[in-house]
Amino acid sequence: MKKAITILAVLTLYLIMSSCSKSLLISNGAKDHKPLIFNNEYKISNIPEIEIQGKAFCGIPSNSKNNKNKNGFLITFNGVPIGNTPSILPVLTLIGYSFVNMIAINSIVVQNSRLNYIGAYGIGLPIAGILNNLTWNNSALIDASSTLAYKLVKENPDVDVFFYPKYNINKKNGLFVQEATLIVRVSAATLINK
Repeated sequence: MKKAITILAVLTLYLIMSSCSKSLLISNGAKDHKPLIFNNEYKISNIPEIEIQGKAFCGIPSNSKNNKNKNGFLITFNGVPIGNTPSILPVLTLIGYSFVNMIAINSIVVQNSRLNYIGAYGIGLPIAGILNNLTWNNSALIDASSTLAYKLVKENPDVDVFFYPKYNINKKNGLFVQEATLIVRVSAATLINK
């Protein structure tokens, strides 16, 4: 019985602390990454502001419907890493958490009454979803950043270099659901004599 009370206390504490929002503003600052050759050999332009939404359920990214499961990669974006996590990893951890919870719940309840594994799995699945959402708490942001990279490259095929990005990141993590909004302003350089 003490184990059940401890688990309930931990979950209650997580519930109280998990529903929070976070906002970040990221800019390049004073450091100049633009080579001097940009002045004569590249045409400089500003790309219109881009706003991308990312979502995740139980830590599993939605693989944004904006890009139909296509991802883009910018190897470096002025020192700000824009990562990507394959959706299979959060799925595998969700299955693992579910299995562990099933065994734990079955062993706790077996002292008082016999609960079959399907019932224990049904009880443990929501707990596994909460734990997985906590483990992969940046899934919605990774989904949005992957969509951003895809959109930048797809909609600007003539651009050779993206530089001076400014980010406005808003994240909201709930018990099961994550949401992230990524607003980006960026400059672009296109080689004049290709």
